[in-house]
Amino acid sequence: MSVIDILGEQEETLGTAEDLREEIIIETMQEELSGSLVKVEFETSIGLCRGYYHSSELGHEEINMDEESAGILKSLFPAYNGVFVHQSNRDWVEISLAEHISGFPEYKMYNRIVTGGAA
Repeated sequence: MSVIDILGEQEETLGTAEDLREEIIIETMQEELSGSLVKVEFETSIGLCRGYYHSSELGHEEINMDEESAGILKSLFPAYNGVFVHQSNRDWVEISLAEHISGFPEYKMYNRIVTGGAA
């Protein structure tokens, strides 16, 4: 029976445990202050929707959608009535509908960019 020395080859290829330590970089997101302009994007089955809102202390802000995005939402939801930041989870948007149903369609934000204060 023969013994195969795998560790020796791996150490040359992979390095030591000290060499293998990963550097973790945390991207800090700019905090939403009241009055901040926040640009958002979310993905639907038809395409990417873009809009913006001004952050407030109350939450559940209405998102102003660009024209193309409003068209996408109207084709998905004929009773489309607007888009709001989800009240309890700010990583999601809620689609408001003119007709009464139980619950509203929701989408997870794909991207959120906080820019300066309100102009």
